[in-house]
Amino acid sequence: MDEKILGEIPLNTWRWLGVNKIKTSAPVEEKFFDVPDGETKIFSDVNLSEENVARKIKISVGAGAKIEFISADLGRGDFSSNVEIDLQGDDSSANFDAVYFGDGQRKLEFNYVIRQRGKRTQATMNVRGALSDRSNKIFRGTLDFQRGAKGSTGRELEEVIILSPGTRNRSVPLMLAAEDEVDGHHAVSVGRLDEEKIFYLMSRGLDKSEAERLIVEAAFNPVTEKISDENLRAQLLENLRRRLE
Repeated sequence: MDEKILGEIPLNTWRWLGVNKIKTSAPVEEKFFDVPDGETKIFSDVNLSEENVARKIKISVGAGAKIEFISADLGRGDFSSNVEIDLQGDDSSANFDAVYFGDGQRKLEFNYVIRQRGKRTQATMNVRGALSDRSNKIFRGTLDFQRGAKGSTGRELEEVIILSPGTRNRSVPLMLAAEDEVDGHHAVSVGRLDEEKIFYLMSRGLDKSEAERLIVEAAFNPVTEKISDENLRAQLLENLRRRLE
């Protein structure tokens, strides 16, 4: 099956990194949403599929409107996700929280973009993931302060836990500014599990795999606990526990 371009970063970087575009051969699920002025909406995007999945989501946010976007990927097949949020109106805001888990030979590709067009917009993007076995992941996260976004703020952070030496991780945090008087910060943290934490938990009677599972669960909890559906939340956590064991 021919590959299609699912999404791309707003400003291309070095070609040799291979991160400028998401390409997928899976059927693309597309969704478009408009959040009217002054409204508050919560969006959840959860993947537990055994098959390869590709999703494209676009959200336009009006003046004074607020959205919370929660994404959780614990599928078994490859996963490609392109999410674009446009803060069109003045005083609009977006909180974007995501978790992912890569194991086996999974390929994970994410392109998350928050465009800040209105005045005094606020954006946060917090992404947490864990990679094991020979999984391969590319994260692209962009805060795009466009002309007219005076007084806007943005924060972006990705934290990655590496569980196996055979994984491949590529993280591409971007911050673009076509306007002055904006305040933006972005960062990425990539590392193995803290050996001191593992030793502490093992000294309390846990074996190593149980200690690692608790640490990863603790990293995911701030995001998974925001999922309102209790059954779905329990299903996500049980899925994670089984695979970490």
